[in-house]
Amino acid sequence: MDQSVAVESASHIKWNLADLFSGLDDPLLASILENSLKAAETFQRTFKGRVSALGATQLRDAHDNLQLILTPLYKANQYIHLRYAVETDSDEVKNWVSKVDETESLVSNFILFFDLELAKTSESQVKKWLSDESLLVYHYAISRSIETGRYNLSESEEKIINLKDLTGVSAFKKLYNEITSSFEFDFELEGVTRRMNGSQLRALRQHPDKDVRRRAMQLFYSRYDKESTTVTHIYNQILKDLNTEVKLRGYSSAISVKNIFNNLSDDVIQTLHEVTTESYSLVNRYYKLKAKMLGLSDMTLADIYAPLPKANQVYDWESTKNLVLSAFQRFDEDFYLKAKQMFDGNRIDAPVLAKKRGGAFCSSSVPGVLPYVMLNFMGQQRDVSTLAHELGHAIHAMYSAEQPLIYYHSILPLAETASVFSEMLLTDMVLEKETDKLARLAILTEKLEDIFATSHRQNMFSRFEMETHSLIGQQLLSTDDLCNLYQGHLKQMFGDSVLCPEEYKWEWSSIPHIFESPFYVYAYNFGNLLVMALYQQYLEEGERFIPKLKQVLKMGSSASPAQIAEVVGADLSDREFWKKSIRFIERLLVQLEELI
Repeated sequence: MDQSVAVESASHIKWNLADLFSGLDDPLLASILENSLKAAETFQRTFKGRVSALGATQLRDAHDNLQLILTPLYKANQYIHLRYAVETDSDEVKNWVSKVDETESLVSNFILFFDLELAKTSESQVKKWLSDESLLVYHYAISRSIETGRYNLSESEEKIINLKDLTGVSAFKKLYNEITSSFEFDFELEGVTRRMNGSQLRALRQHPDKDVRRRAMQLFYSRYDKESTTVTHIYNQILKDLNTEVKLRGYSSAISVKNIFNNLSDDVIQTLHEVTTESYSLVNRYYKLKAKMLGLSDMTLADIYAPLPKANQVYDWESTKNLVLSAFQRFDEDFYLKAKQMFDGNRIDAPVLAKKRGGAFCSSSVPGVLPYVMLNFMGQQRDVSTLAHELGHAIHAMYSAEQPLIYYHSILPLAETASVFSEMLLTDMVLEKETDKLARLAILTEKLEDIFATSHRQNMFSRFEMETHSLIGQQLLSTDDLCNLYQGHLKQMFGDSVLCPEEYKWEWSSIPHIFESPFYVYAYNFGNLLVMALYQQYLEEGERFIPKLKQVLKMGSSASPAQIAEVVGADLSDREFWKKSIRFIERLLVQLEELI
């Protein structure tokens, strides 16, 4: 099948957002913003200065009230940002994004006293609350408020930060997104010059012609080179903003901010980084093998996702959908039915559009609204895995919908549990059914490359972040500083297995997460290695494991990652637990070597 046919097959797969709002002119949108502010102001008048003295029932009512205030606002936020994801050039949508963000900031200022006062409550009062059954559902939230309270500033200082972020760090992040989303590229392919967005151009890394792959990536990064002054300035400001707060709030390091938010110890995350970095030799070993499979004596970073000869299979939308649903149905009927709801309810947006945000994501806002998934479907084998991955996120959200809003969104390190597990279900099903050696080679190489991309590359990004955040305390980082640092991490990860073209020094500037949410990326590695260990447990236990996995998904963020992991018998502090996943990766690599 021609790829253009596959791409066209998904052109009609667009989400229906009517479950949220009828349109930008829906009067409910404006009224939600207005009413949220009024409700937040009333909440402040009712409870400010009284939190520490509230009885258990009153405190429960206050928490319930907060969720009533935030639920419609979260829905408005989701709707506007979903519209923005596919209409990044719309001034009307941008205006609504600004309105919603400003309202959220103002609401946050009205209600921020609540956590601040909780954090200052006497130990004796906290013990009373935590011993009261009527407050049981909120025990974990109260405990977290107390634990993180020592990093709070005064209420007036917190308000200033919320407001200044709108025109400060949040504005820089928005600027980065607007600049990079606007990139368009004129690329010559098969004798025809075509206008492409970043997702389309990056997809050419899977093109069978190395000249196409290399020209595409050279063009892609040249655009970031042209914007280097702006992007470097944006990154420096984000670094400085976070590190200013690190000092003001008393965190031990920039990464500790994310660790504490994730309720994980610095030691656990340090172990994660160390174990992954120690296994870079597997990356080196794999890509030397792939260079032989491709017959390349000069394999470069532009070639690491190249398809094997005669194995560049293309999928249309219907076959992709059927494959993914079959994998879910083989595992568990309820998983299948939840995934099917996403198709039946038109909750997926798949076409590649010029002004559409790149990549893929799953969006969930509140327990009463089913999730939405965005893709840029190109009909490649990787797109099949991506669909399974994002539907895994959706299934996770459907299970955690049993929780109140405060616990609905999965804690970040466990957010990849269902998504990565779903990918592995798909891979195993396809491998079992496939008898063709070349096709099996393609499946194994894709799986290993996904693992390296989700674990080892994210680990590299995170280590780059740690280094840049450490250095920003001493000096502003020049473009050359950032490029040189990044090249060093590339060479450490890939060793002598591939050549690093000069343009790849700009890759750091194309990674949205390090701009939008510092240290977010290690959660991908955390989740990936965690799930590989859990998947082995599933293969050992069979159907007995499924209820335990569902319980993990149902818990949302109602307990710490360590406590949730205990449900399936995982010890996050055990170095050997993480090494178990590395050994699993090596076994896949050995299978590939034996197949060759």
